[in-house]
Amino acid sequence: MGSRFLTSRAGKFGVSLLLIISMAFSGYWAMQFYGMYKNSSQLSFGERIYNQGLDSSGSPLQGRTEGDIDFKDANFNCAQCHRRSGYGSSEGGNYVLPITGASLFNPRSFDRADLFKKLFKESQSKLFWARMRSAYQRPAYTEESLAKAIRKGIDPSGRTLNPLMPRYQISDRDMSGLIAYLKNLSSQNDPGIDNQSIYFATVVGKGVDADSKNAMLSTITKFVEWLNLETKGNQDHPNFSPNYRSDFAKAFRLWQHDIWELSENPADWPKELQAYYDKKPVFALIGGMAPGDWTPIHRFCEQNHLPCLFPITELPAQEQSGHYSIYFNAGLALEAQAIAKYLSKEIKGDTTDSIVQIYRDEEAQGQIPANIFNAAMSAESPLKSEKISYKKIEDFRQAWSEYKQNHSHIRSLVIWPDKLGTEVLTELALQPEAIERIFLPSGMLQKDLSTFSKDFIAKLIFAYPYELPTAYHPHAFRVRAWMNTRRLPITNDRIQFNSYYALNLLQYSLEHVVDHFSRDYLLEYIEHEAENALNPGTFPRLSLGPEQRFASKGAYLVQLGSNRSIIPISDWIVP
Repeated sequence: MGSRFLTSRAGKFGVSLLLIISMAFSGYWAMQFYGMYKNSSQLSFGERIYNQGLDSSGSPLQGRTEGDIDFKDANFNCAQCHRRSGYGSSEGGNYVLPITGASLFNPRSFDRADLFKKLFKESQSKLFWARMRSAYQRPAYTEESLAKAIRKGIDPSGRTLNPLMPRYQISDRDMSGLIAYLKNLSSQNDPGIDNQSIYFATVVGKGVDADSKNAMLSTITKFVEWLNLETKGNQDHPNFSPNYRSDFAKAFRLWQHDIWELSENPADWPKELQAYYDKKPVFALIGGMAPGDWTPIHRFCEQNHLPCLFPITELPAQEQSGHYSIYFNAGLALEAQAIAKYLSKEIKGDTTDSIVQIYRDEEAQGQIPANIFNAAMSAESPLKSEKISYKKIEDFRQAWSEYKQNHSHIRSLVIWPDKLGTEVLTELALQPEAIERIFLPSGMLQKDLSTFSKDFIAKLIFAYPYELPTAYHPHAFRVRAWMNTRRLPITNDRIQFNSYYALNLLQYSLEHVVDHFSRDYLLEYIEHEAENALNPGTFPRLSLGPEQRFASKGAYLVQLGSNRSIIPISDWIVP
């Protein structure tokens, strides 16, 4: 009995001990979890305040700016002026200071390389330059002094901030979230960089035209070889240019470039892209080419906060929330809108006119521009377009034959022909007298049209979102000279010149990012420099405003002249 008593007491003691340990562990875990949850929650609504201007309750930020202008407006978010990266900008001739975690919570200091572009390469007001060169310093912010600056506009040295800086009415809870977010803002380099190299990749989908692919990749390869030779030389001679380029030596990295080849099934692309990225993260995607809709690649980049710079695609993602992908233009969507605008202006409310769209039902190159054309026409004209869709050329023959039985004359045909473009035109050319004119996407200019009669070709009108061949662009000669001196065969001017532009803009922007390898900061520099960089003349103008993601925004409508010359029939149309 004594033994059983001892055993029972030992058992109770053991259970109690386990219970105490369990409770203690649970408490520790709960505290840790709660701390993580709290921090995560703080960062989340801090990020929302910073980028979206919405407080923790979802209401727009409110406060006062310029001394006496009260506001309650989400547009007064921090990122509007200080940008997503927090590295600041210039706004209306005013120098906007950086507010990254490192810059706020350390005494203010000057780095000539960081300020070089603003000091010597921007045309700014005298006030801006005076502010840039000001000897004014301040101590590091604390959480308390930062809250005072945000609410009252007083910095830690007691100086009053510029009245452009809003004074926010913000709760203690929201303030703690915002400060937590600012502490972490651009606090470390993004993936795809190390002390020696910066990593890039180019996405190539299976089934793209082999010549186009080679034209793009050969240009990228030659550019990377050339740039790395220069970088290596600079790294080997660190005092090569004292007081100038040597200041940027910390920015120099060798470019490592890979090709990410995708299968022919777009449904598998997200998994394939993630596998590439997990194996070797890259800092950005440069160029790129894939058949059909670019949306799966666009979404992958948004999910991974990965810049995708100037892919060569006629179907960029149509989603409005994109931040990390930058395109030359909106592709077929732009062409559809330009044709719709041209027709709307010409028709001027005449509902007796007739427009028929012909498109392939199963392909994105048919459905997407057809839908966008319909939406654009509906917005600008009371005239509704009819449609003929098909899956196979036999279907089109049947549908076209039936349509003609009830329509002896068709004023305007708009065709999104995809791969069957030549076959569709061949059917239409059998009875051309019934058709007055045919609108086509620019891609049809690449097709062999020599089998059609002059009278039929005179009916064809093409969207043309490029610079006219007769325009003069001095940079085009420089790009061509660069390629010739490096014995790079020029087999496709447009693709190679566009690839060179993207690479040149990336190189320039990275140089001025210096050693702050933030992807958001890179994109902000690209936005700023898109217009100043070496436009090789494939587009009349390339420019990007904050958060704009299409560098060229318009198109001509053209016809073919003798010897396939391009003849514009419209001004530059910006839908």
